[in-house]
Amino acid sequence: MSVPTFIAVVVLVVTFVVNAPIDLDQFDWNAQAPPADWAAVRDRWQIAHAVRTAFCVIALGCLGVAITDRPFERTAAA
Repeated sequence: MSVPTFIAVVVLVVTFVVNAPIDLDQFDWNAQAPPADWAAVRDRWQIAHAVRTAFCVIALGCLGVAITDRPFERTAAA
């Protein structure tokens, strides 16, 4: 498994384990009367989002390095 692929898997795991459940939970919230722990939930979502974004930037950087390292290398068809 290449590094960008591994990082993409990490991004998906963070999305499905942290961000998506929080997003789904917030659909039931009342904007006029949010739950008592809404700030903690928001902070957890923001941290997970920042981690996910950092991994996406790292993956993009790895792909950029891979492209510039061997831009015209091709393999023979089998």
